[in-house]
Amino acid sequence: MTLPELPKDLVEEILCFVPATSLKRLRSTCKGWNRLFKDDKRFARKHIEKAAKQFQPLTLTKNYRICPINVNLHGTTPSLEVKNEVSLLDPHSKNSAAQFNIDRVFHCDGLLLCTSRKDSRFVVWNPLTGVTKWIELGDRYNEGMTFILGYDNKSCDKSYKAMSFNYLDKDSEIYEFSSDSWRVIDDIIKPPHYMEYFRKCLSLKGNTYWLGIDRRRRPPDLRITLIKFDFGTEKFGYVPLPPPCQVHGFEASRLSAVGDEKLSLLLVGDSTSNTELWVTSKIGEANVVSWSKVLSLYPKPNVGFWHGLSFLLDEEKKVLLCCKSKGWMKEEDEDNVYIVGEDTKFILLNFGVQTIGGYSPIIVNYVPSLGQIELAGSKRKRDY
Repeated sequence: MTLPELPKDLVEEILCFVPATSLKRLRSTCKGWNRLFKDDKRFARKHIEKAAKQFQPLTLTKNYRICPINVNLHGTTPSLEVKNEVSLLDPHSKNSAAQFNIDRVFHCDGLLLCTSRKDSRFVVWNPLTGVTKWIELGDRYNEGMTFILGYDNKSCDKSYKAMSFNYLDKDSEIYEFSSDSWRVIDDIIKPPHYMEYFRKCLSLKGNTYWLGIDRRRRPPDLRITLIKFDFGTEKFGYVPLPPPCQVHGFEASRLSAVGDEKLSLLLVGDSTSNTELWVTSKIGEANVVSWSKVLSLYPKPNVGFWHGLSFLLDEEKKVLLCCKSKGWMKEEDEDNVYIVGEDTKFILLNFGVQTIGGYSPIIVNYVPSLGQIELAGSKRKRDY
């Protein structure tokens, strides 16, 4: 008996355990499977819950294109390969082959929110299924605006929201995908912090996290703070940081995600201090977040941790992968990736392309999923 002849419920149960990227290849098997992967929310929820997660680092090139990265940490010689760019056609262009120029990408739950500095609209895109949702900004668009994506993680039915945010503006707005409309959040209380919201915010379990510096303090009494925006309550809050953050002696700090369940924090010490990597407990499993130190590096690796840095942590191998952009200083220079281990020795790898680190994260840890976008009042576009 072949697989299509099995009972429908059993077929769906088997497919729930198939990795997300493999499902994309199965779309052409039959129309029923294609509809299941593209349009069935119930199956999408089951698949996200049961299938093994796949993690795909992405980079953004100087040509405003997204490219997947393959990083091989096995064996004695790590390697890196930048794959062909992923196409995102611009349906508003007169040229049917024109692509949307992306200068910032924000990842949430398998969806990418992509913006362009030269365009008063953004797109939410699932690269796995090819579904896009284009959102017009109108007079909301300005150079200081940034946009984040999230959902209420306490609700059984994910309903995605986008938030427009500008620290200098009094109001912020929420875009509801289910109603295809914007609304002002009048009572939002923004933290009194400088937040690196252009490049350093990230999403985990539907909420957005920033590192901030309290504007009310002055050197040498500055402290970093971890800020959270909860898309369920639509309020800002704070997450406790590990003990070293309560004292002085750190020149820089950076935030990243470990898989899709934990946050990681890089604390770069001065010449007499360690450089430390801390990781949270699983976000959402308890009300209190705890931290554990997984790496302590001394002396500080000479990889330029301060400027234009983004990083990923392999918690199991205790290896730090970080990327420092040089393109904003010297156009002819390509960007480099450093792989640093417990012995503080580093391996230098070349991207082979120049990224646009001055405006966006260098590396985004994308997790392919069947996450579905509410398309109320808009036309769905698929890339077959």
